[in-house]
Amino acid sequence: ISIDCGTTGSYVDSNNVTWVGDKGFVTTGESINITDVVKKPINTLRYFPTGQTNCYTNIPATKGRTTLVRTKFYYKNYDENYSPPSFDVVYDGKHRNSIAMTVDSLFSDEETFHYSEVIFAPANENISVCLVRTSPSDNPFISSIEVYRFDAGMYDDLGPEEGFILYKRNAYGATKLISYPLDPYGRLWSPKGSQDYPGLIDLTTSAPSIDITGALNKPPEIVMTKAMSGDGFIMSGLNLPSTLLPVYLALYFSEPQSLGRTQKRSFTVFLDGMQVGSHPIVPVFGKATQVVLRDIMASSESQLVFKSTDDSGLPTIISGLEVYSISNYKDHGSGGGGQSGSSNNGKFLLNLCKCFINNFFSWSIKQITSHPKIHKIFPSFSKQPKGNKLNLKKYYFEDSECVFIF
Repeated sequence: ISIDCGTTGSYVDSNNVTWVGDKGFVTTGESINITDVVKKPINTLRYFPTGQTNCYTNIPATKGRTTLVRTKFYYKNYDENYSPPSFDVVYDGKHRNSIAMTVDSLFSDEETFHYSEVIFAPANENISVCLVRTSPSDNPFISSIEVYRFDAGMYDDLGPEEGFILYKRNAYGATKLISYPLDPYGRLWSPKGSQDYPGLIDLTTSAPSIDITGALNKPPEIVMTKAMSGDGFIMSGLNLPSTLLPVYLALYFSEPQSLGRTQKRSFTVFLDGMQVGSHPIVPVFGKATQVVLRDIMASSESQLVFKSTDDSGLPTIISGLEVYSISNYKDHGSGGGGQSGSSNNGKFLLNLCKCFINNFFSWSIKQITSHPKIHKIFPSFSKQPKGNKLNLKKYYFEDSECVFIF
């Protein structure tokens, strides 16, 4: 279902999507038309001048089926306050996301809007979307609500009570936003490429078509027809906040060239030192490969490192990327990554908080191992350089446990 907030009646847009007004889903708030904006559904909105929490309810959904819910917010100075509000949106009473628009939203065009997404499995046949006031001077508002049902098996790393809250979804090598109907599941893929990563190049596949059945999350074929490539590059700016969050990461690859017998493209990807996937990535020509990682903490300082294996003669590539935080996080008992949705055995890195403490850098082995919070060190001392000092760059701890990474 697609709900145009602040309007009545229904209509069909240029993508053959049927939109309905919000009557019957909400009983509070005030509707308004945005002057000089003609594009639906962002030409109307509903704002809430009173109340701490205002909710849309009885939104149809499929019980137990993994579902994407997206809310859009097009401010455009509708209240003439020249101050974009901040507030929270809560999906189905469980999954909270903070909405904080910048002053750029005062001047954005009709193709630019703020949005929030969460993926979860509804517990009932209907869901709610609530707007929560976080500042007395800010009135929450909303432009639209969209609900898309996924096929069975998509995002199957999602726990029963968990939600995946979107922070980044990119299509590398693309030149414009990819959305429905090119993605039949309603996901929005932002274009990124060599213009955003100097030194890298954009590639287009020579395959006549891409088989996406090998990637459980079913990235759209158009995403897999493009790629960004470079020798051992580092990708930062994952859009995550400065505070650490448990994350779900999905990467998508497809070999763009029909390789000869002596040619090979093989590489590994690491998120803050944790390998994504249980073995090196070898993209297949004409097919999509999916690699996932969850149960690891990450922040705005986190980086993805792409590194070719020793036997690879071609540079690393990437076609698509999704980064989510995990709401109502439940430890799945398997850190590390998975190939096409499966998980490996990196269990020692589950639910870990990353900290940087400078005075640990010069501690001796005896000082570290005798510390009450430290439970184990990885790898073993026998692999360390000679001497009694450890050159530590970062360490991880879980409750009273610490795992050192060298």
